[in-house]
Amino acid sequence: MYADHELLQRKYVNTETVVSLDPVADIPRSNFWTSEDGYAWDMDELAGAIKGGKGVMRNPLSRQMLIRADIRAITQYPLGRGLQALRVQQSRLKHGVRPQTIGELSTLGKALLEDNSEDGRPSQTAVEAFIAYLEALPSSEQKAIDDLKMPATDSHTGATESVVIR
Repeated sequence: MYADHELLQRKYVNTETVVSLDPVADIPRSNFWTSEDGYAWDMDELAGAIKGGKGVMRNPLSRQMLIRADIRAITQYPLGRGLQALRVQQSRLKHGVRPQTIGELSTLGKALLEDNSEDGRPSQTAVEAFIAYLEALPSSEQKAIDDLKMPATDSHTGATESVVIR
């Protein structure tokens, strides 16, 4: 990786770092890392971006979810070791949401997809019902819902994003 970067001056998908917008060529060796999808990273900036996203392992530039090999490499990198705890926390949050809540969310999604009305009233009614349901949940489940981020893919555009339920 370092030989490609320093000696062969490999070209990457990005030409600048994600936060400071410094040229990729200026990333110090101690912070330099490349992902399988051809991006070059200053690991300090990448770790900060992932922390800002509550531990969701997504490429901050392409918005695509990182592959398993990249996630493993990031969490083993000295500047990325603290991110493993965030991944575990996100995993625990998934278990803090009852199946009934997932069912209610599914019902909401179905109502939104089926609403072809001009005024959007059925969608608005479904959203209001779901919010009323959420407000009646125990505080521990509300916290799990507030903090949980789930990867989602738009079926029309193919864009990948992390979404929060609330």
